[in-house]
Amino acid sequence: MKDYKKDKIAWCVTDGVIGNISQVKGLANAMKLNYQLKTVELRFPWKYLPPGYLLNIDSAIKNIDDFKDDIKPDYIITCGRKSVYLSLLLKSKLKNKVKTIHIQDPKINPKLFDHVIAPEHDSISGKNVIKSELAINHINDDLLLSEAEAFKDSFHSLSRPIVTLIFGGKSKNYIFDESAVINLSKKIDEILENNSISLVILFSRRTDLFIRDFIKTKYSRIHTVWNDEAKNPYLALLSLSSCLICTSDSVSMISEAIYSKKNVYIFRLKSKKKSNKIEIFNNKLLKLGYINELSSNLNFDETKYKNETFAIAEMILKKDIINKDG
Repeated sequence: MKDYKKDKIAWCVTDGVIGNISQVKGLANAMKLNYQLKTVELRFPWKYLPPGYLLNIDSAIKNIDDFKDDIKPDYIITCGRKSVYLSLLLKSKLKNKVKTIHIQDPKINPKLFDHVIAPEHDSISGKNVIKSELAINHINDDLLLSEAEAFKDSFHSLSRPIVTLIFGGKSKNYIFDESAVINLSKKIDEILENNSISLVILFSRRTDLFIRDFIKTKYSRIHTVWNDEAKNPYLALLSLSSCLICTSDSVSMISEAIYSKKNVYIFRLKSKKKSNKIEIFNNKLLKLGYINELSSNLNFDETKYKNETFAIAEMILKKDIINKDG
């Protein structure tokens, strides 16, 4: 992609959720924009209501002063429900001086944005809507190599291949109870019996304490259970691992694992809902061959997945050039 956008400024605005930050940052990087990460905070009652129920006014944004910079952005890239209010408010003020890009279904008319990027399992369509197979993110080869270098001393003594198990946790969509942890550990034991690997285990912020305690007790004596919360080797292990195992509860986590070009195995958790968008997402990826159901037989070959975020960034830039010239 040409660097003609290097002088363009983007505000990447989220609610502070890590997965949402990964998406806005990934798109801004892929578009080669100079970007600032910002977090929006809403006042009552806006923070509890879907966009469209109340007017978008300055007083709805608790930290509105964070968005009164003298230098205004060329792009506003948002992700998450709360950021929709900020995007609509700034678009009403800046008009055509700014391009707005929202990632995920905004739950409001997509025509209110210049571009909307939504996963295929979301029921949203429109001329300005770009569908993605995965959650777009900031994972790329250079980033992973850099992180692997930063953590090389932490894992240099491990024999290869390395297999990393990444835990999700509390979720409104899935049941992650003691029986699920026991079932997962049985599958891990089968893998360890059938494969000569170094196992590394990572927890997320959502991982319950009882899960952490169970896993540490069972595996930390022989295998690597990462406990240093000050340093997170997540990105490094996406690079250093020969394959990855994820629990099935996070679209972002599974998408980032696929971007690493490693074989990805998922442990299916029991859904709390009859209609679960993440289940639809996982089922589609299984059909596409992007992920595999967790089994005792692992494939350590690198995949040929092409970075979808770069392709979407190129599509947006081309559309903006056409609209400008037109």
